[in-house]
Amino acid sequence: MMNDSLDRWIQRLTLAAMIAVAAALVTVGARLYGPRAHPTPAGAVDGRQAP
Repeated sequence: MMNDSLDRWIQRLTLAAMIAVAAALVTVGARLYGPRAHPTPAGAVDGRQAP
């Protein structure tokens, strides 16, 4: 039937959207909590040591 075919496409589209959202969340989490290339030393403000 036509309805079954439409349901399958909706399921595929929903699955693809959920995978995309999960990938975006993993990427944002990795960027926020992952290691930094140049960590700022403690007490530094704008790259300079605070008095």
